Amino acid sequence: MKAIYLVSILFVSFYFNVFASSQKNITFLIAEREYNTKETLPKFIKQHLSKNFSIKFCNAPNKGEKRNQLSNSSAIREADLLFISVRRRAFKEETMKLIRLHILKGKPVIGIRTASHAFELRKEILPDRHQEWPEWDRDVIGGNYNGHHATGLICNVKNTMPQAKHSILQNVEVPFTTPATLYRNSPLPDTSKPLLVGSVEGFPPEPVAWFRRPASKGKIFYTSLGHMEDFENPAFIQLLINAINWCLENN
Repeated sequence: MKAIYLVSILFVSFYFNVFASSQKNITFLIAEREYNTKETLPKFIKQHLSKNFSIKFCNAPNKGEKRNQLSNSSAIREADLLFISVRRRAFKEETMKLIRLHILKGKPVIGIRTASHAFELRKEILPDRHQEWPEWDRDVIGGNYNGHHATGLICNVKNTMPQAKHSILQNVEVPFTTPATLYRNSPLPDTSKPLLVGSVEGFPPEPVAWFRRPASKGKIFYTSLGHMEDFENPAFIQLLINAINWCLENN
């Protein structure tokens, strides 16, 4: 009887260890205060990701002397996917090196909203032994961020390829609207493939979601959506879930 019990314990232990090791690691970098993703992203994770992935967080304070210091940065090294919600920070050189290494290894990246201008300070003095990355938007995200339209304009979002949906758009109900200010990203680099476009009255449409496969072969997905109210929109939630699954597919 003891032998059967021991075998059962060993089997259960083996099963959970194998299951845990097979889970993909997603590391979330959260360092922005405009859209409150320190609250919206954990809620999204709890509702939609926590059972299927191993989740780690790296955070930085909203203000003060330590706003350019990212906590738990060693979790970047373990990430199968980096999910970035950062605005205008310059982290320590060691932290930036880990982010660069993740990309050089061909590992995927997802960026939302302010991630297009994640690592470029505007009015601050660069702290000693910290680093900016002004080419990040074009070279990694594959964007062309040039500010945004005025607040208060409702943005209408639609599919760029209604007859040939990419898997990232599977079950994403379009069109939909967002209160988020429309980012100006036109024209995108040739390597970026737009999925969704947004428009506000009186202006030409702008890409609001795209993907790319850079020279490193890693998968990149970015969306300029990510307003607090976007996280209440089933279409946006489905977009993020699909993007995560696409990034972590083995192809």
